[in-house]
Amino acid sequence: MAENLKITQGQSENIGEYGRAHSEKLQSLARGMVSGLYMLVRSVKMYDPDNAVFEKPLVQLQDIINQIISKEGRLELVGVKDSFYLNNMLVKVDLNSIENQRYLLTEMRAKDVGGITVTKPITLPELKNFVWIFSKEQTQQVEEEGLANRKLLNMKVAKFSKLRERLNKEADRLENPDDQKVDRKKYAMTVYARAVFFLQKYLESVRAGKPMNSSKALRIVQDLVDISFDQRTHFLGMTTTKREAEYLVFHQVNVALMSIVFGAELGLTKPQLRDLGYIALFHDAGMTTLPEELATKRGALTPEEKAQIQKAPLISVRNILMEKGFSRSTLLRVVTTFEHKADFGTAVRDSRGNIQMIIPKTNLGVFAKIIAICDAFDALTSKRPYRDAYGPEVALMLMWTEMRNKFDPELLQVFMRVMAIQPVKVLSKRQQNVSLAGV
Repeated sequence: MAENLKITQGQSENIGEYGRAHSEKLQSLARGMVSGLYMLVRSVKMYDPDNAVFEKPLVQLQDIINQIISKEGRLELVGVKDSFYLNNMLVKVDLNSIENQRYLLTEMRAKDVGGITVTKPITLPELKNFVWIFSKEQTQQVEEEGLANRKLLNMKVAKFSKLRERLNKEADRLENPDDQKVDRKKYAMTVYARAVFFLQKYLESVRAGKPMNSSKALRIVQDLVDISFDQRTHFLGMTTTKREAEYLVFHQVNVALMSIVFGAELGLTKPQLRDLGYIALFHDAGMTTLPEELATKRGALTPEEKAQIQKAPLISVRNILMEKGFSRSTLLRVVTTFEHKADFGTAVRDSRGNIQMIIPKTNLGVFAKIIAICDAFDALTSKRPYRDAYGPEVALMLMWTEMRNKFDPELLQVFMRVMAIQPVKVLSKRQQNVSLAGV
């Protein structure tokens, strides 16, 4: 009877393979399924699956699974990086459920389970046999047809080990291109390292109260702009380089990198990209003056602490004004550094709390809007003392849902496609006419 469950070999974690349109009904069922699986997997660590505590959750999960099969004809739930996809549709969870989702993915992969497929209505005994896989006493190897003494039939479970093996082979292939590409990648990493070294020295001077002249970084930024035109894939890949102990340094370099690539996709010229990257490289420099205990504090901030953090952009602006000379470029740096912290608009929500539209608050400059998006993305995907890093898909989902009012929605849509490393321009000719008025 439990033979309605089977284990299949996993699919590649290629996010490009998943892109089904949103369905509110399917989303609701998907969230219920993920939540139900989380509760069962967590509970089986404490109780035997035959315990009465499982009766109601199993019935609820069975009903959800069978509803999906009735509606869709099949059910395929796959873990892709930090997210779940149900029948090729990203399962969108709220901020409070992200840790539960992460726990479930971790437990599944610990048992070599990458996902599940159900082709026919499932029975309670079958579902219970699947839950047995995650029991703390369970030490058997999970095979294609489930556990040796608890065979599965209509459900197939993707083997995570085979999925990971294919990913590693693909990574090895990508890491061994021709010599010319290797040389370019090495040069890109060298320029990245130079940017990190300069930022370290600059932030040290800011903390000492004597900020050094930042114009020395212009040559580095120009090199980054030149590289981005030829090695965009490698260029974006470098932004995964992070060191928690030096978060602010790597964060600012990463934001500069992403801003340049993003700006290039928007059709900005090389001189404009140099200005954009230069501003982004120092966008959060004022944060280095905050006490370490405040910058890494867990929990809510006091009004005094919030006020202290809100002064950081003003310190960044002050550092710019302390440099010799005042030009249009200086004004652009000052305005953009201050504006990138401002929300794009006010969110208008429906009765369920979903954002339906954004009412712009003010006419922010393009540079500020680009840096705001890149700043938030890198911050969300970075590990911090008070939380783990979010995966790229989860970060983008949060930016598009709960944080959506902070960003220009049109630019955010473009950024989401840029981060998928599209091989073609993501904007039409009309959309590529980006004005820098107001920056």
